[in-house]
Amino acid sequence: MTIEVLAGKRRPAYPAPGPAGWQAHGELIGLERYPDLGVDWTALEAQARGAPFTSWAWVSAWLRNLPDGVAPLVFRARDSGGLLALALLVAAPEHGVGRLFGRRSLYLQETADPVLDEVTIEYAGLLAREGCARPAYAALFQVLAGLRRDWRRLCISTSADAGAVAAALPPALRAASTLARPCHYVDLARVRAEPGGYKAVLGRKVRGSMRQTVRDYARFGPLQAEVAADVPTALAWFDALQDLHTRYWHSRGQPGCFASPFFGRFHRDLIAHGTGAGFTRLTRVCAGDEVVGYLYNLGWRDNIYFYNSGLRYGLLEKRDRPGIATLYAAIGQAAAEGRAEFDFLAGDQEYKRRLATDARTLHSIEVRRGGMRPMAERLLAALARRGTPGLPLARALAMDAAAGPPP
Repeated sequence: MTIEVLAGKRRPAYPAPGPAGWQAHGELIGLERYPDLGVDWTALEAQARGAPFTSWAWVSAWLRNLPDGVAPLVFRARDSGGLLALALLVAAPEHGVGRLFGRRSLYLQETADPVLDEVTIEYAGLLAREGCARPAYAALFQVLAGLRRDWRRLCISTSADAGAVAAALPPALRAASTLARPCHYVDLARVRAEPGGYKAVLGRKVRGSMRQTVRDYARFGPLQAEVAADVPTALAWFDALQDLHTRYWHSRGQPGCFASPFFGRFHRDLIAHGTGAGFTRLTRVCAGDEVVGYLYNLGWRDNIYFYNSGLRYGLLEKRDRPGIATLYAAIGQAAAEGRAEFDFLAGDQEYKRRLATDARTLHSIEVRRGGMRPMAERLLAALARRGTPGLPLARALAMDAAAGPPP
């Protein structure tokens, strides 16, 4: 889809930086009209906090592997300091009841196709200069206000930007949190500060279980984590991870994420381009000569993000816990490297709660036009028990503040 179809007209070329105090200006550009996107994205990335999912390593792999029928638009914003923000938006047609409220929805770095979106982004949002998220979102919302009124919503999945979105929201738009999820992580500075290491920062029951797991695997030798040093090794370990991962999910009667050909193709591309830079980290954990499991992690800034795993079940007859053993070794390795956090990503699985030291809340956000239409949409969703009307974003953030960090 081109910019003409979405906005009804072609927008002018980007203006030069203005004087101090000049308000941020945003625009949508067809991807084919932005040949220097990679140059601009990497330059802005150096000035942004970002996340692995908004990095050029991830974004460029996504663009290389999208099918021809998906045509993202580039959102670009500038202010008096120059380039302020970038993002990729996909316009997808609405179907069924949703079409009553608009012909299409916009998705930030997603497609609305569940097969393509199996790659699962988190910490989604604009890539914006550090400290400038609010004016960046204000520029985006100004652009949305100028579009033809046939769009239903802007969807931002599993984002840490809820506060900036709420602060930048103009009166003509409404925002809702459709899903709030805890994101558990390990504060690795705390791990390094404890003489007893990682086990010492965990709860008493978890410490006991962890010690038992380490002793059980020690019969084969000490647990050791090794990161693939080159692309061929990383791809071989990814194949082994896929095999173990798929076997496990098939044993539970489910296909697993590798049932999507796009998932495997995308990640092999990402590994091929990101291993040398340390962005993709294929980690093999062994007890002596026995493989316990493989982890697929992402390295970004000072953090490690746990993305996927393939675990060898059946090595122990009792207390068979390859997931606990592999994470224990990988977290210890990350702490020894001087990393800041080991992030389990969003989800409230028991192992994440037990193995983490801290948590934050991430919100999936929908931005909609104001007026009677969003009210009617929420009412229809409630009557049909279909869809997720969500909570007003400001109310969701107030609830977060009152409740404190997730347990």
